Amino acid sequence: MYLYRLHKNIHLTISLLSLLILFAVITFWGGSNSKLILFTQDIVTLILLFSLTVQIKEYIRKNKISFLSLTFAVASLLGILLMTIWFSRMFMDQLIQKLNSEISIFSFTSNLIGTVYLFLFVFGTAAVFVVLKEYYFSRRTKFNPIYFRLLVIFGILSAVSFTLFKDVNESISVGFMVVTILLIIQNSLGISWIAFLTKSEKYKLLIISVVITILASVLIGYTSSETLHAKTLMTYSIGFYKLSVLVLIYAIIYFGVLLFTVLFHLPTAEAFDRKAEEVSSLHLFSSLINQVLDFDELADTITDLTRKVSGADASWFVLKNDSTFHTISQKNISANDTDTINNYLLYSGECKSLTKAKICSLEKTVVKTRLSEQFSSVIISPLRAQSEIKGYLIAARKSGLLFFEDEAKAINAFSDYASIALENSRLLKESIEKERLEKELDVAREMQKKLLPASDPDLKEIQICSVFIPAFEVGGDFYDFYTDKKEEFSFVIGDVAGKGISAAFVMAEVKGIFESLTKILSSPKEILFKANQILARTLHRKNFVSALYGKINIARSEFEFARAGHCPAILIRDGELFTYQPKGLALGLDYTESFSDNLEEVKITLEKNDTLIFYTDGITESKNKFNEDFGEFRFIDAIKAHSHKNVNQIAQEIISQISLFTNDSTQYDDITLLILRWNKN
Repeated sequence: MYLYRLHKNIHLTISLLSLLILFAVITFWGGSNSKLILFTQDIVTLILLFSLTVQIKEYIRKNKISFLSLTFAVASLLGILLMTIWFSRMFMDQLIQKLNSEISIFSFTSNLIGTVYLFLFVFGTAAVFVVLKEYYFSRRTKFNPIYFRLLVIFGILSAVSFTLFKDVNESISVGFMVVTILLIIQNSLGISWIAFLTKSEKYKLLIISVVITILASVLIGYTSSETLHAKTLMTYSIGFYKLSVLVLIYAIIYFGVLLFTVLFHLPTAEAFDRKAEEVSSLHLFSSLINQVLDFDELADTITDLTRKVSGADASWFVLKNDSTFHTISQKNISANDTDTINNYLLYSGECKSLTKAKICSLEKTVVKTRLSEQFSSVIISPLRAQSEIKGYLIAARKSGLLFFEDEAKAINAFSDYASIALENSRLLKESIEKERLEKELDVAREMQKKLLPASDPDLKEIQICSVFIPAFEVGGDFYDFYTDKKEEFSFVIGDVAGKGISAAFVMAEVKGIFESLTKILSSPKEILFKANQILARTLHRKNFVSALYGKINIARSEFEFARAGHCPAILIRDGELFTYQPKGLALGLDYTESFSDNLEEVKITLEKNDTLIFYTDGITESKNKFNEDFGEFRFIDAIKAHSHKNVNQIAQEIISQISLFTNDSTQYDDITLLILRWNKN
């Protein structure tokens, strides 16, 4: 069985053969100053190190070990190596001397102990190096392995040069080591994976980083050529001895940088966790719209997710029935307290004509004295369906802690999805009971209209016109505007593959993802990349989404955008038409690093009266009764013919020409058109 395993695992075989060769060399030629013998020992030890590195790397990849677990493993390994050195100082020195004096200068037993000792440090060095390599390549937006490869090359040159050039010029070896250390410093910067850890994980990482830095520093202290540890390693391989020192230096520098990086991340860790929870919850909610049909189950999910998004102590929602309200699915609050707070909020006029989430303090009200628990602040957000308030989503917090505006915005966005989910659940249930598919489709269309902007933003610097014409009751085209950030205007336009209800559900999910990501990210390329990662968990293999995300910096007059398989962007400047089609795969086609590698970002400096046009393929693929496409040439001609008019007239003329072309034929794809004109000098 063992022979079969050795045959199947070539690297395990190489490791065992390397150990046997080292044992034989040290037994028969130990103590030799022959450069050939010393170089052979270096090469065999480096082969052993390489084979162990490959095996450890395969084990980590196969078991998908987390970063925190890897960091803990490094600390444990360094601790074991340090204990090995201490143990050897107390026992091994006298044991080896005794065996050598009683048996012979080439003591079999002492050499065996030394070989085992060497193997422990080769294994520990390989494991630490593999972990550092995993850290270097993890979550890098730009994949550039050249610096790490140079580090490996110069590390090996540093190791073997001490043997090859020890009688020639030692400055060559020192030069290799200096370059290696400089590359170590360079490779220890730009640690990006920390941002994806939670606050508690960052605290654990901080403690472990301190421990690793201390342990590695202590181990460096034992690398002096006068110590038993150093003498033992140099007996087997001077090159590995130098290489182990370099790996310890790498560990000290990397985890030292990691320590300070974690310290800088801690102040924003809680806010980052909250935003990540918002994105995750909104993404989950988008899935629930498509999956959960049972009203009671959906109600429980809404209240649970509301508490997570807002960090509240209790949550519930009320549904409106004529002029009365009924509490549904309360969490962590008594019925008496919900009734008391509901009466104060809903019947006293405190929340009359409520259009968005509102923060209400209970600290100085008579309501607080009637509550069994000390709730001090609440957020109430309306649940709307078909432009009518159907109820309210409410979250409460204790102990004098007030809610903040960003939490109110999160609840406001969340309540929109809750409204859609609840309404969808109710209408689907009615559809099943009454077998009225037409009713379901009508409501679904209203839901999609609610998801799309009710009106175009009114900005001084930009004229905006949007047109959306669905082919059926519901469709897969979507667009949205984001004006929350100061001096910045962003938008997205996209098209879900497919038609009808399934495309609309995916559209709702994708729109929710973009709405969440635009609050925490800024780069169009980064937003598209992150959206693609989130969709990997829910998007069906047959589905994909084309999208274009753009951002205008109003202060700098700069337009920046990236496209994921979407139609080209068109710029009209001084009567000339320019088409921009940067690289980019559609969302859902590829979830590997190649998606990011094939995503290109374009930046354009805007001039006054520049007109930007964005569209979906429903325009160019509109067909007449002869099954001919409207096509890009007709579309461009229509733009050129009316480019001197204002944006509303341009849109009107384009749609008019499409309608004339497709007369007596059925529209089979959604039509979406966005036109922006820059008015700033």
